Amino acid sequence: MPDIVLDYHRLKTPIDHPDLSVTRGKLEYPTVDVNFAYLAMINKVVYGSENVYGYTVLTRDRFTDKAVWAGVQVNAASTITGRYQDRNNLYLAQLNPVNSASDHLLIKISAGTRTTLATEAIDIDNSGRGLAIVCSGSVIKSLRYEVSTYLDPLALPTPNATISATDTSFASGLYGFRPLRDNYPHGGSESGSAWLKAPLSPSPPAQTILELNVEGSGKPEDPFRPAMSKNLVPISRLTGLPDFLYMDAKKYEILKAKGFTDDEIIYLISDRIQTHVDLDSVTWGAFELNPDKASTVIVTIIGDNPYSAGAIDRQKSKAKRVFTPPKSYDEAVSLYNTLVKDYPHWLAGKDNFAYECLGLEVFDYLQNVDFYYGELIEHKTHYDQLKKVPDWELRNRFNELKYKLSRVNVLVDERDKHLGKLNEILKVGW
Repeated sequence: MPDIVLDYHRLKTPIDHPDLSVTRGKLEYPTVDVNFAYLAMINKVVYGSENVYGYTVLTRDRFTDKAVWAGVQVNAASTITGRYQDRNNLYLAQLNPVNSASDHLLIKISAGTRTTLATEAIDIDNSGRGLAIVCSGSVIKSLRYEVSTYLDPLALPTPNATISATDTSFASGLYGFRPLRDNYPHGGSESGSAWLKAPLSPSPPAQTILELNVEGSGKPEDPFRPAMSKNLVPISRLTGLPDFLYMDAKKYEILKAKGFTDDEIIYLISDRIQTHVDLDSVTWGAFELNPDKASTVIVTIIGDNPYSAGAIDRQKSKAKRVFTPPKSYDEAVSLYNTLVKDYPHWLAGKDNFAYECLGLEVFDYLQNVDFYYGELIEHKTHYDQLKKVPDWELRNRFNELKYKLSRVNVLVDERDKHLGKLNEILKVGW
């Protein structure tokens, strides 16, 4: 009898290796604080493309909650990629210095159409700096930071700015960056400066909340976005701007005076030149911007214009509704319950909304648990995406969230409820 039992276990096909193989590719490997150069050495990167900015270096495996931090050369549209499905479906963090006071962007490309999810009111030059994309549950963020004389990549710098949005289009995917190319002066990174990391939580709180119309066609040059107030003023008419803006404007004016067309100027300098500044630009993030489901969107504004104070108040003139930002969890939940009646398509819940309004780390943990519970047990909208994530990676993330939540000593009832959800996920499986 014992021999029969031993033979059964010895000959049984392992449930996680149905093809009878145990290869290096199926084994766990470091996925936090790991350099992309190392991932390339162990054959854990692939090359992909996306529909505007060319090819990209990506992780071979799919992940849910991850971040990519990278040093980038800022020329034309340096990008970091998150939750990449294919070239027409992905999230992008981007630095694009030719924009008019909105050079730091968070972008979604879905079914080939482009949506701006968040922007920072900033003008930056073409020098190198840091950029990160962070995906945690239904929260998608981009972080901009300056690289000093020395930077230890394992000790994350304090970001100069964080922009955040809530979006439920993609639940997992590949992560990576746009690489540098020697034969064209675009923005990009190299593998030694790019790191796969754990997601980072805190964000600035909202200064106001607006309901705005959605505008745009979804094309790269005309993305879907909130219809915000604009006040484009020629750089030559303004004072107190960064010196590099005046240099750009002067190049443009000299070439125009010599009879060159805008297309010829772009050809001569290999890119566009910024000629105006938007004095109404603010730092904002969208909550579930989906033009197929609603003609309006809820926007949290977290920062004023760097050149002309009062832009937040000027944006209110474009709003259909203006809401006082919540000061507590209960206030955030109350406002969410009011708004969701007008936005029944929202998958993201009250804890997502509390996080976007208040920016506290505890709400990121709560929304993160809700994300997994919804996708694995309740509605399962992106269940097929989560099934592509390595089993050990999901289990590690669940245990990490359990540990972090167990150390929370506020909102105890909500904490315990969400710990119960995690235990249910681990018990039921995926």
